Amino acid sequence: MADFCMQCAVKILGVKPEQNDLKGLSTPEDTQKGLYALALCEGCGTIQVNHNGFCVSKDCLEKGHKD
Repeated sequence: MADFCMQCAVKILGVKPEQNDLKGLSTPEDTQKGLYALALCEGCGTIQVNHNGFCVSKDCLEKGHKD
């Protein structure tokens, strides 16, 4: 099964941000401490995500999701 970070889920699948596959891999407390979960996004590759499934990796295949 393919998993997508929040940005890729919206961009590629057109779903609502809260419907991404990688949400909930860590806690809000972890995010506040700068601790992120390691994940594999089908759009980004190997990345780190916060508790909302948001890709925080600046070196992902999507170039940190910047234009």
